Amino acid sequence: MATQETAQLEVMKVRERHWWSGVVDELRGVAKEPRGMISLVLLGLLMLFAFVLPIFDSTDPNFIPREPKNQGISMEHPMGTDHLSRDLLARNSVGLGRTIINGLGAVVAGWFAGIAIGYTAGWRGGLTDIFIMRGVDTLLAFPGILLAIVLITIMGPGLFSVGVAIAVFNIPSSARLARAGVLREREREYVTAARAIGASEKRILWRHVAVNTFGAFAVALPLSVVASVLTMAALNFLGLGDKPPNATLGQLLLDGSRFMRDAPHYVLGPVVLLALMMAALNFLSDVLSERLDPVRRRAG
Repeated sequence: MATQETAQLEVMKVRERHWWSGVVDELRGVAKEPRGMISLVLLGLLMLFAFVLPIFDSTDPNFIPREPKNQGISMEHPMGTDHLSRDLLARNSVGLGRTIINGLGAVVAGWFAGIAIGYTAGWRGGLTDIFIMRGVDTLLAFPGILLAIVLITIMGPGLFSVGVAIAVFNIPSSARLARAGVLREREREYVTAARAIGASEKRILWRHVAVNTFGAFAVALPLSVVASVLTMAALNFLGLGDKPPNATLGQLLLDGSRFMRDAPHYVLGPVVLLALMMAALNFLSDVLSERLDPVRRRAG
């Protein structure tokens, strides 16, 4: 029995030392799958468009030149111009970058809060679990977009308010996922072995149990980013996000919707960018789900 416990503890130490290398190995495995490669390539291209293109393109996305409005695609303006003659390539690039930064930041913040809440509820159990999860269930009772609109109404329109709303939107699902993982792992033998050698409850939870729940988060996180980016675009489309002249994909859709008949290129950019992002993240989630599912791995 002592030998088995020692072996389990050695495995846990290796996981502690090399979890970053495990992430790198997992990305390499994802790249070997056709859908995984497609998702990584698409995400890479979107990142280049959002963050590298503005470095080399000096065009001010808010500059209004004295040119004809709603120009079509041309060499000078590869994505055309908008109703104020502003360059749509620059505005789509900046809008995508702002959407990624704020959307991903809000999702990560919401997931950190939700995971901490779920871990605490699942590990402590009892009344703590009951009170915490009833609060989470209360948040789940509201439709996500309605909850976001209420929060933005209270705090006032703006990109920060949208970020807070998206973060709160992600807390319930991540909390329930984290709690389910802790309930599954806390009765495993390696937890008993860690307690036997005197490891603190905090260390067992955050250094051992948490590591074994990351798989579910890796699968669910891309889907949460998809939902959050779409929600952020919808909120900006409703005029509750960043104020003009700052560009976001939702704001570009809102402005372009008024000129779809005469200037269809206006909405084409943000629609294609959102579609590519959704496809890439869905492919990534599917591949991670297959790779991290032991039943599917054995069947393969």
